[in-house]
Amino acid sequence: MPSPAPPHDLFDTDLAAWADAQASALRHGRIDAIDAHHLSRLVADLSAEREAELRARLGVILTGLLRWAEQVDLRGHSWAATIDIQRSCVDDILRESPSLRRTVADLIASAYPEAKARAVLESALFDESFSESCPFTDDEVLTVGLLPDPYGDDAIRGAGWWKRQP
Repeated sequence: MPSPAPPHDLFDTDLAAWADAQASALRHGRIDAIDAHHLSRLVADLSAEREAELRARLGVILTGLLRWAEQVDLRGHSWAATIDIQRSCVDDILRESPSLRRTVADLIASAYPEAKARAVLESALFDESFSESCPFTDDEVLTVGLLPDPYGDDAIRGAGWWKRQP
C-alpha cells in the first residue's frame, strides 16, 4: 500500500484532502505540517473572490433596475424577485465581510457599464435608452423593495421621475 502523499503534493492532486489535512494540522497545532505557501495564497484569494461575487451580484441588480425602469410594459414579479434576491445576497456578503462595504460605490461604478450593456442586449433597446453613468444611488441599489416607478405612475409624476438629476 503506497504511503499517503505529503500535504504539499496533495494541493495539486486532491484539494479537498489537502484542505482537510491543513485544517487538522491547524486544529492540532502541528505547524510543521502547514503548507504555508499554498495556504496563504488561498486565504488571500478569499477576499478577492468575495469582492468578485459582490461585484457580479451588484451587476445583476443594476441590470434589473435598468430594465425595470425602461421596460414598463414587461415588468413582472420575477424581475422584482430577482433584484431583491440579489440584494439579500449582497446584504449577506456585507454582513459576513463588513470591510467590503467601503468598496460598494466603486464596485457599482465598475459594474455599471457591463450591466448597461447586458440591459441593452436583454431588452433590445438602444444604448441611448440608458444613462451613461449609474442613475441610482448606492442606497437605491441596495435597498430591498425599492424599484424605479414601482406603481407605474410615470404618467402622473412624469417620465423618469426616479432618476437622479445631474
